[in-house]
Formats: sequence, C-alpha cells, structure tokens
Amino acid sequence: MSLTEALIYGLPWWVQALGVAAAAIPALLFIARVIGAANALRLGAAAGAVLAALAYGRRQRQQGWSDRQAREERDAQDAIQVAQGARAAADASSGGLRDDDGFRRD
Repeated sequence: MSLTEALIYGLPWWVQALGVAAAAIPALLFIARVIGAANALRLGAAAGAVLAALAYGRRQRQQGWSDRQAREERDAQDAIQVAQGARAAADASSGGLRDDDGFRRD
C-alpha cells in the first residue's frame, strides 16, 4: 500500500475533514481581513459546503473499501470450505486407490 492509499484509507474520514477544516479556518480569517467579513462568510459557507461534500465522498470511499475487504474475506472462506469439502469427498470415495501405488510386487 502506498503512502497515499495509507492516508486515504488508513485515516478515518473525520480526521481528514478536521485537518482540512483546521487549515481552512486561518485562511478564512486572512481572507476576512482582505475582502471583509461579510464576503468572507459567504465564501466560508461555499467552502464549507464543498468540504462537507468532499468529507462525505471520503466517508463513502472508505466504506466501499471496508465492504470490499469483508466481501473478499467471506469469498475466501467460502472457497476454503468448498476445497475442504471436495478433498474430504475425494478421500472418502477413493476406494483404496491410494493404498496401492500401482507398482507390482509379487
């Protein structure tokens, strides 16, 4: 897993959202000093909506990743059970085939 994947899927979505919000607040305060508080609030509301949408997307992405891992684990367990059943059936129906190696010794 690369560093990018570790950050995207390893950190919970809410930690990522808090990090982005913590970086956005000082930027918003600086913008408020430059363009005024009312305009900064409008810009902040728009930026907040975008950040909320991005956080929701991260949450859904991480949920999809978790669901895929659970599905793969379940499929692997099913395949193991099928293989064990097939091996048990082959052992039960061998009829002594493995008792004789096919080499004649008389």
